[in-house]
Amino acid sequence: MTGRAHGEFSCKECGGHSLIVTHAWTIQAGANSERWQEWGPLQADHHWQYEFRELIEDDIENEVQRGDFGDFEEDDSASEPEEYEVYEAGDHRQEDEYFVNCEDCDREVEFGWSMPDRHGLIWPVELSDFSPTASWPDPKYMGLWQERLWVRTGAIGQ
Repeated sequence: MTGRAHGEFSCKECGGHSLIVTHAWTIQAGANSERWQEWGPLQADHHWQYEFRELIEDDIENEVQRGDFGDFEEDDSASEPEEYEVYEAGDHRQEDEYFVNCEDCDREVEFGWSMPDRHGLIWPVELSDFSPTASWPDPKYMGLWQERLWVRTGAIGQ
């Protein structure tokens, strides 16, 4: 994290002081789908900006590759590739995933949001300025927050 004025972070594993926010999502393209991710540093004011984006490739390194005679046949068809429509919902879809990790050792850090439904700023639990009463959990941490009695009830600002 650059400019660590608000919340100090020190990784329990490696002592690192920088956090990375990652957003991963799936795009449906006809019958196929692609998995993408983007990431960037979490700033001291709990804002972030994605600096990198990439397609997540399937790991086929360990799979046995079998040849197909079709690979060796010449394609003499005059047809063009079929066009397809990309179906992608708006921002903050339910199946999107967000992660906060130590930049140095990649350890995942639990976090919440400043507003419900994954909106607003990101508040990592390990930052010195974290307050569970001012945060909503990321869905993957809901069970933990319920056990700790951190889950907010009522309207925004209560």
